[in-house]
Amino acid sequence: MSTNQVINQINQACEVDLIEVRLDYRRAPIDLDDIRASTGKPLIATNRRRDQGGQADEPEKDRVQLLLDALHSGFEYVDLAYTTSELEKTIKRINSIDGKVISSYHDFEISLTLDRLMEIHDELSSMRCDLVKIIGWANCYMDNVPYMEYNKAKPGNISFAMGEKGAPSRILAPLSGAAFTYASPSEGLEVAPGQISLRELRGIYGVLSK
Repeated sequence: MSTNQVINQINQACEVDLIEVRLDYRRAPIDLDDIRASTGKPLIATNRRRDQGGQADEPEKDRVQLLLDALHSGFEYVDLAYTTSELEKTIKRINSIDGKVISSYHDFEISLTLDRLMEIHDELSSMRCDLVKIIGWANCYMDNVPYMEYNKAKPGNISFAMGEKGAPSRILAPLSGAAFTYASPSEGLEVAPGQISLRELRGIYGVLSK
């Protein structure tokens, strides 16, 4: 993904509250300053490793440095996976430059129980991040319930399930207390199993609001 492609996608997302930029999908050097200048909306910089479902394969030091560069360019948030090397130290470094941290946990196989969600939350929040994001799997529709219960118990954080059966918790996350949810800019540009497009999400929210 090039700088121009990122900016084009940002321009298509005119009705959203904030935008995640997946730096791990870049295929060439990317201009963070140009991306920041392309919108007044808050930006989240994500550079996710392959073991957390992303595409980043550079050395860990370089992967984290790109996130810090995004903050220096004016991005408001960075997403730091729980597997990030020296996570707590990195969070403190980001806090020192007034950046905001989404500390994230992804499990692509297991449907997480509410007890497990709370354990993960306590571990990540103890490092003084700004938001905790916990994403698990759904093997059946009932598996969505713990994620929505977590959002109700810990409002202002983010939790939902991936996979086709995880759509209900993904859609209802903000309505159950989550800070926000995620959607792809258009069909075919999904970056997670079960992710739906912005157009679909708008349509669903339109129906729910009637």
